[in-house]
Amino acid sequence: MNWTIEQLRAFVTAAEKGSFSAAGRAMGKAQSVVSTHIAMLEDSIGIELFDRSSRSPVLTEAGRALLPEANAVLRQSHRFDSCAIAQYSGDAVRLNTVVCSGVTFQGISECIFSLSERFPFLSGTFHIVSLDSVWSQVSEGKAQIGIVLGQLPTIKSNCEMVCLGQMRYCLVASRNSALGRMKKVDMEELSHYRQIVFSRANAHSYILNSEYWEVNDVLAAIYWASLGIGWAAVPLGLAQRIARDESMHDLVVLDMDTVALMTHNIYLVWNNAFSRRDILETFCKDLKEYYQAAFEQENNLF
Repeated sequence: MNWTIEQLRAFVTAAEKGSFSAAGRAMGKAQSVVSTHIAMLEDSIGIELFDRSSRSPVLTEAGRALLPEANAVLRQSHRFDSCAIAQYSGDAVRLNTVVCSGVTFQGISECIFSLSERFPFLSGTFHIVSLDSVWSQVSEGKAQIGIVLGQLPTIKSNCEMVCLGQMRYCLVASRNSALGRMKKVDMEELSHYRQIVFSRANAHSYILNSEYWEVNDVLAAIYWASLGIGWAAVPLGLAQRIARDESMHDLVVLDMDTVALMTHNIYLVWNNAFSRRDILETFCKDLKEYYQAAFEQENNLF
């Protein structure tokens, strides 16, 4: 078989546009050129891809089966071209990202996947660190991008930031604990029980009890709460999803009137020395869309 990428592109474009003439206009080629490409492809593989008996060509059963495969080959071809161009021009980019503890990584990971698909020459690192470390690493250029949660310190002169959205929080505890057995709790009740916080620097404003455990991972805080070590403030959607897991049946979301008011802003910060604004803008757009959808749906995405 001696088919070419250009033949595959003609096949896919004709299937998408519904005719060879429309495919020609989309590709900037004459209809006869598109027809020739497709005919040569069919001859090469020994299969008819289009039924030409009607006014407009219609995909045959074999054509429908091969269309997704052709699309996959074209995507891989695009990735190869992009990587080759990036290496030749010196545009290969490393994106070092730091995220403060308490921000769940699922949505960020999905956005990085989307970014890596669009910019196949992109590579880098992803580290979960303390809030102070996010600021120091981004301002010192050790990381180009950081994601932080809650109140911000004074922004560094060589950094910029944008609010991505909000994350709704709830309180969790063990259903076997005194708090977990209560129908409703208030702030006064909470102050009498041990607390689990992500980091003292980030949580000083809402530490209610001098007896507290400090952890730097949200999943650890949730698990500790389920064991009855204390109560913790965690992302609402993540807590609800984990509570549905059979192995975490002891976890309960506390019922209190102030939960609806417990939201934290999420910020994207970056070092001004990072020159690839196209990557930055794409990442920012995807994150904003994710957090907006997550906040509206509450219980599925965080």
